[in-house]
Amino acid sequence: MKNTFSVDVRVDTANQRGVLATVASVIAEQDSNIENVSIDERDGLYSSMIFTISVRDRVHLAQIIRRVRAIDSVARIARSK
Repeated sequence: MKNTFSVDVRVDTANQRGVLATVASVIAEQDSNIENVSIDERDGLYSSMIFTISVRDRVHLAQIIRRVRAIDSVARIARSK
C-alpha cells in the first residue's frame, strides 16, 4: 500500500477457536495489511493480540477499529502505544 503508516492495535478477545482468523479477515477486508501479530494468552479465557497494521489515515484506522469491535468474541480494541 502506498502512502501508509504502521499502527499497533491491541485486541482483547475470548480465547476461542478461529478468533485470530476472524480478526485477521476483517482487517484484510478493510484493505489493510497485517505486518506483524503477537498473541499473549492471559488466563485461559482471554487472549491479547497486538497487530501491527498499515493504514492510510486516521479515518481508515477508525473504520478498522469499528469493524473489529463488532466481532462477538472481541472484548476490547484500542490503539496500542
